[in-house]
Parts: sequence; C-alpha cells; structure tokens
Amino acid sequence: MADGKKVLLVEDDKFLRETLAKKLITAGMTVQAAVDGKNALEILKTFTPELVLLDLLLPDIDGFAVLTEMKKDSKFTPVPVIVLSNLDKPDDMQKAKGLGAKDFMVKSNFTLNEIVNRAKSTLGIA
Repeated sequence: MADGKKVLLVEDDKFLRETLAKKLITAGMTVQAAVDGKNALEILKTFTPELVLLDLLLPDIDGFAVLTEMKKDSKFTPVPVIVLSNLDKPDDMQKAKGLGAKDFMVKSNFTLNEIVNRAKSTLGIA
C-alpha cells in the first residue's frame, strides 16, 4: 500500500478529474485536484506534491506555463511531472519535456488504470 504519496492532478475535465482522483486515492495516494492552471499554482503555494499529473490545454494558464512556473522554484525542481494531454504533436511533447516534464501520455492512448500504474511506477510504489 502506498504511504499516501502526494499527487497534484491538474485537469479541467470534471469527469476525468474526479474519476482519476478516485482511482489514485484508491491506490493509496493523497490527491489535490486543480481545475485549471491558476488553481494549480495556488495549490502549489501550500502543497508540495511528489508527483504532478498535468493537462496542457487548460483555461487561464495552460500546462506549459504551470510547468515553467514550477521549474522556476527549486522546491519543485525534483518533482516529476507527467503530462496528460490530448495534444499529440511531437512539438508539444518536445516542448513539455524541454520544460521539465518527465513523461508525456496522450490521454486517448491510455486507460485510467494505465495512468494510475504509470503514476505508481514514477513514485516507486509497487
């Protein structure tokens, strides 16, 4: 069982955010969910996650900007970020990785369980 590893989930799609959050919690993680980039940056002021699952297409501040802001703060430099997006162009993937994303998952190519498993393996949870 995971020891309540802290995950920040940034996803503007309500259904996907709630469903994925439930699955991560069931897998033993502590989840903070953000509805958009602005909300994510607010949460990061008081919550230091051990993993961030980040959508790129967000209202207000997009995922690229959230990633840029996070990586400016040394507290978040070591935090792995897995981008979950429907953007599947190599340019977007390169840009996200260039900004510090550890991994890039195209939402339509993965089930929620696969996303949870990727989160667990990134966090070193068996």
